[in-house]
Amino acid sequence: MGSAKLVHQGSTKDVFQFGENYLFQFSDRYSVFDWGEMPDHLEGKGAALADFTKKIYAVLGNRGIAHHLQTVPCAQNEIVVKPFRVIRDQKIMPREENIFVPLEVIFRLGVAKGSSLLKRFPGKYAEKQMFDKPMIEFTTKLERFDRPLTHNEAKEIANLNDVEWENLLAMTENIALIIRDTFAPAGITLWDGKIECALGTGLNREIILVDSIGPDELRLTKDGVQLSKEIIRQYYKGTDWQLMLDETKKKHGEQFKEFISPPEKLNREFKLAVEEMYHLLPELVSNSMTAQYRLQKLITKLKASEA
Repeated sequence: MGSAKLVHQGSTKDVFQFGENYLFQFSDRYSVFDWGEMPDHLEGKGAALADFTKKIYAVLGNRGIAHHLQTVPCAQNEIVVKPFRVIRDQKIMPREENIFVPLEVIFRLGVAKGSSLLKRFPGKYAEKQMFDKPMIEFTTKLERFDRPLTHNEAKEIANLNDVEWENLLAMTENIALIIRDTFAPAGITLWDGKIECALGTGLNREIILVDSIGPDELRLTKDGVQLSKEIIRQYYKGTDWQLMLDETKKKHGEQFKEFISPPEKLNREFKLAVEEMYHLLPELVSNSMTAQYRLQKLITKLKASEA
């Protein structure tokens, strides 16, 4: 990694100052339900996430999507990116150049099993319903817990003009469709995902894709089997620990972890299958026929481990 200074340690990746750039070092840690680092790790996950991001950014870049990934030699579990100024604790962003947009941008191509749309809008949507065009939603990004925003609220917080706002929506829709089409040859369905953006330079500042994209940010399925971090969420969903976690969050807010024990580790068979899933997904970005064959065998393993 060379000379680099740690500037942020997250639940799944660490960020370093690396000359004029930032270096993202992906770990084998994982997190669900805002818990932070879970009690076990997924071997090789960090390298798989870095590989996935490099490959999907290459696909997106070839289709005209501006992004911050830099072509710089680094370790298997690392990527190097251009940094943007992050402003915290400010209700409305100043109209500056090269600034991070404090929004999580969510796109939905359909209503996946367990989608929040079913709970938020009872009776309006049907499970497995697909949309004619991507639905785009927003939440806050720099707050302790994500807060849903209307389009008007998101535009105001980011302080975007009309051209920048339309460009953000158009880029998000384009990204969703490109990723959908990338996985379609393998029979994989993209249901939804989330991205982050920054603003470049100019009167109408360029919208730039930032952070990383991988199975922790996308919801992918094949034959009804989850091929993303969602499969781990479902593993814990409905357990005594997850139900107690929800109650503890309601009662204690941000200090919830002080009042509940960590969950049990994943069972070995399931853990090995999930590790294989992470390793295989970057190869599927490249549309490898060998990877598609291995995917069929993995689906069988994942179904058996869920049973």
